[in-house]
Amino acid sequence: MKTHHTTYDIVFSGFGASSCILINQLHKNKELDNKRILILDPLEKKTNDKTFCFWANPEDDIVLDYQQVLTHSWSKVNIDTSKTSEITPFKYHHLNSEGLYQLTKNILKGYDVTFSNEIIERIDENTLATLWTKENRYTAQLVFDSRPPKTTKNLSKKQNIWQSFVGYKVQMNGTPFDESACTLMDFNVDQQGATQFVYVLPFSNREALIELTRFGKEIIDQESAEKVLKSYISQNYGEFSIKEVEKGKIPMFMDLPKSVQTQRIIPIGTRAHMVKPSTGYAFKNMYRHAQQLSANVGQSRTQVKSPRRFQFYDRLLILILAVWPKMGKPIFSRLFASKPLIYILRFLDEKTGLREDVSMFSKLQIGVFLRAVVYLFVEKNKPFVLLFFPVILFFCLELCIPEYSQNIMYLLIFIGLFLVGIPHGAMDHKTGLFSDNKKINLFFIFKYLGVMLIAYILWFISPTVALVAFILYSAWHFGETDIQEWKINSRFVGFLWGLIMFSALFFSHVSELNVILKALSVQQLPLELPWLGLFFWSLTISFLLARLHQSLPWLLLTCFLALSYWLPLVMAFAIYFVFHHSWSGWKHLRTSFKVSNWSLFKTALPFNLGAFVLFVVLFLNTRMGWDYNIAQIFIFISCISLPHILSMSYFYKKLKTKRV
Repeated sequence: MKTHHTTYDIVFSGFGASSCILINQLHKNKELDNKRILILDPLEKKTNDKTFCFWANPEDDIVLDYQQVLTHSWSKVNIDTSKTSEITPFKYHHLNSEGLYQLTKNILKGYDVTFSNEIIERIDENTLATLWTKENRYTAQLVFDSRPPKTTKNLSKKQNIWQSFVGYKVQMNGTPFDESACTLMDFNVDQQGATQFVYVLPFSNREALIELTRFGKEIIDQESAEKVLKSYISQNYGEFSIKEVEKGKIPMFMDLPKSVQTQRIIPIGTRAHMVKPSTGYAFKNMYRHAQQLSANVGQSRTQVKSPRRFQFYDRLLILILAVWPKMGKPIFSRLFASKPLIYILRFLDEKTGLREDVSMFSKLQIGVFLRAVVYLFVEKNKPFVLLFFPVILFFCLELCIPEYSQNIMYLLIFIGLFLVGIPHGAMDHKTGLFSDNKKINLFFIFKYLGVMLIAYILWFISPTVALVAFILYSAWHFGETDIQEWKINSRFVGFLWGLIMFSALFFSHVSELNVILKALSVQQLPLELPWLGLFFWSLTISFLLARLHQSLPWLLLTCFLALSYWLPLVMAFAIYFVFHHSWSGWKHLRTSFKVSNWSLFKTALPFNLGAFVLFVVLFLNTRMGWDYNIAQIFIFISCISLPHILSMSYFYKKLKTKRV
């Protein structure tokens, strides 16, 4: 290796398979000539730490490029040891990481390369890319980033599972292997509450790699895995001796952070989503990605993306393996029994047509796949299932039992208020705005009540000004919560949406609004103005903004506002508040604090009780009429909302800073 440089033309963050494959491709296309290169990896990469397999035609470039390091190739494949299939024109190829590392190091001997065993702490991009390690700072024209992706949230175990394995490289003393055939999946082992199979790669008639692999939420336990593995080998092949032990895990994750590629920082490998989630195979994807990057080196928009329908298939399978793990073995067994192996390999390569895929799914357990489709739809659209369910329920009740419809709906809303609506606003001490130690203490209570008092005094000075102020800061808050969910980085847009939401509700319910205004001693609105026209324009503006920002959730909320025309005003607003806004805010708090729903509810309970006592003592007057107390409830909500909105705005600001 040659002289160390602070600034380099190309930096590889990591020296794993993706970097090695890309280096080989760049070398092949003469893209490394006259380049200063830095490779940063905390490990020396001198041992065989991984095994790679892929299927390909012997004449394919990927086989020709790595022919010298392929340790074995098989033309026949076994499934469940009972079915052996020729996979012509493909062969199933195996290579060790040690051979790949050495091949790449030999290539790099002809270039100006520096190796350094350092851990990269962060990578920034300005005029150049800057890499920070504990010891040094480097700059580069181009960085190929293969660091494992970091997740900023707890990933759902229903869409993010593990492929984990324990394997032996064995020497047989008993039954010899058929070295022309490998076994990809033999499910004749204890499933242990997951989906487990044995994988056999014979390198000769006496030597093989035999692995027990698990698809599941939990990583396989080595001790129990070795018991299963030893029993399997003894029963199927007889006496053996262990030469090497191999173990590892591969993420079968659907929800990895988005792969962000810039002009100077290009993700590769797992960071670029090159691992196929439903199988764990990555070598061919990394090779194709390297080909594209090498052909367009320096360009910022070279990305390999899986077709959307195959991403959907992956989601379905991973959900089934996570939620109904006992279905894994029968699904795979039926798949291999009903479809030729050549088709399955093409399907895994994402080279099949839609008609072929439909034919395949029709031969599988269609019931569990349809259940998974419904499950995914509900999970993905849960906010809108929650929002539209009460609306549909109200319409159904109006058709069937109209005399009880409103009573039932307000009971449902009351339950929602108790479970989520009020508790979502009872975590303000945890945001840190009014309490440095994030606890409810006298200092927190004093400051919180002080802000409430400001809003309360405003109602005495001018109910009209107080009402307008309440609408404005509520519009800000509702909009801020929604743009957090929609991932729109503009508080002004959020505020605009909040104003549109209130406008649409008010313009479509002016008569009901006037009843509330009268109770608050605020001047009523004239009924002769074209309120329905304004309602229509509110919906139109909302629809256009939703299209502009390409936001389906915003579009669905616009549909809700349109349907709210047929709901009572208080009910329409309460449904939005409880089943959309409160649920979204609750979810943001739960995710940020990394706690369960029950834990969050228990934490919020003291604040809930305190707010209830405060209302009863200071606002409620049982000697006055219903209208008076309705007005008092409204005033109380406006007062307690102000410190809550300030707290949540502070919370969202901190959340945004963390992401940046």
